[in-house]
Amino acid sequence: MRMQQTPKEKRNIAQSEARDKTAKVIAGILPMGSAAYELITTIVVPLHEKKKREFINDLASRLKRLEEEGKIDFDQLGESEEFNTIITKAILLAQQNHQKEKLEAVRNVVTRSALDLPQLVNNYDETEYFLNLIEEINPIQIYLLKFFHNPESKSIKSEKKIPGNPTLITRQIISYLFPELYKRIDMVSQYWRDMQRSGLLIGDDITIGRHTKHKIQKLTTDLGDRFLEMIETT
Repeated sequence: MRMQQTPKEKRNIAQSEARDKTAKVIAGILPMGSAAYELITTIVVPLHEKKKREFINDLASRLKRLEEEGKIDFDQLGESEEFNTIITKAILLAQQNHQKEKLEAVRNVVTRSALDLPQLVNNYDETEYFLNLIEEINPIQIYLLKFFHNPESKSIKSEKKIPGNPTLITRQIISYLFPELYKRIDMVSQYWRDMQRSGLLIGDDITIGRHTKHKIQKLTTDLGDRFLEMIETT
């Protein structure tokens, strides 16, 4: 007599059948067939999980240190729906990225949210927007944002590299100070437009700006300033 399957056994069987079906479908559509599926399951998936564990462990250590310093309260964090949503989104985002600048930015958004829970509750939409921006932005854009957020600190060091022209546009500043970026100026110009549409920078393109040898203009918006403050190391 065949014993009746428990709900858990039925669920496990269904999941196993679904995985087998998925494997067959992938094997049928990929040029390498089952070999490609094996590559994904034995290499990509473990790396995906490894990044998740590393991110969670590092984040947990940072939060634990802040808790020990009396700067955050784990009970309050656990009860905050806003914080739980932010940390869940952050973990998913970290799994999908390998660039250290973006991973550090994600960590900092979480820790700053924990440090100022009332601000997170009152301004959740902006924090969520910043996380979405991190997913879209790249390290070059972050670097440009930081430079044009506080160019005064770099102007003196840059004087020797900038000709004594009366005024210069942003494109010229980039060409003199960042020759490697200037080799990809079309892409940099697109990056700038993307950041302007996101509300982080002023001006439609890198042809804006009235810089001089001794003074480079600040070109980040108030939103851009708050974004940088959110992703900077705590």
